Amino acid sequence: MSTLVLQDQNILITRALDKQPSLAALIDSYGATAVPLPCLDIKALDTNSVEFGIAKQQILDLDLFDIVICISTNAARIAGELIDQYWPQLPVKIKWLAIGKASAKALAGFDIDAQIMLGSDSEALLAHPALQSVANKKVLILQGNNGRELLLKSLTSRSAIISQAILYNRLIPVYTDQQVENSLYNSALSAILITSGEALCNLTTIARGSSRQFDITSLQSTLLIVPSTRVAQIASTQGYLNIKVASGADDQSMLNALLSKRLGS
Repeated sequence: MSTLVLQDQNILITRALDKQPSLAALIDSYGATAVPLPCLDIKALDTNSVEFGIAKQQILDLDLFDIVICISTNAARIAGELIDQYWPQLPVKIKWLAIGKASAKALAGFDIDAQIMLGSDSEALLAHPALQSVANKKVLILQGNNGRELLLKSLTSRSAIISQAILYNRLIPVYTDQQVENSLYNSALSAILITSGEALCNLTTIARGSSRQFDITSLQSTLLIVPSTRVAQIASTQGYLNIKVASGADDQSMLNALLSKRLGS
């Protein structure tokens, strides 16, 4: 198979800015042009903020938890730095779980061995054997300020004792209307790669423009690659018509879904 099977195609990539380069390079290697429009803006917490103080205390109390769940590479990096600072030796008997290979790899950089989910979403995580009998177990979730409501609600319904370490803010990026028009409507997009429900909702908001002046019909008809059936359901309710579910949110899974759709397999 030619490595240029995506030649002359323009692919919108919506990952946060720090995660764009690897996916863009992969897309470019198949002959396509990556059109960057980050739909999540990751901002570190002010170290003097109340939220950061709470997260720091939870790290100091790490040995009180039975299970620690890391939901992103950003959470892994920030938490890892704090753990490295305050725990010369890791507390024993903690079960570490990570959503995605990248999160597990980031934790491994701090000598934390985390089990990886087969999928990259909350549903995959909730199916893990370690989370089936969690009544009265103390669970710490390393995360940003938004998202993973399903994870929180489900573990609470299983009678787990949940704490959330909010380590960074997830914000909707701000673009000028000209930037939106150029990226979404003047770029002849052949596909859109979305890796979370939050990013999809942000994209839909951004696409409408500052005064909701843009017609998003063309966007809703563009091939949309999503990481899970849950995000596919969100996309469907928002009017997207051409949806392909990838096997995960990592770069290779998104590319594989794009290739399979384009090659008709």
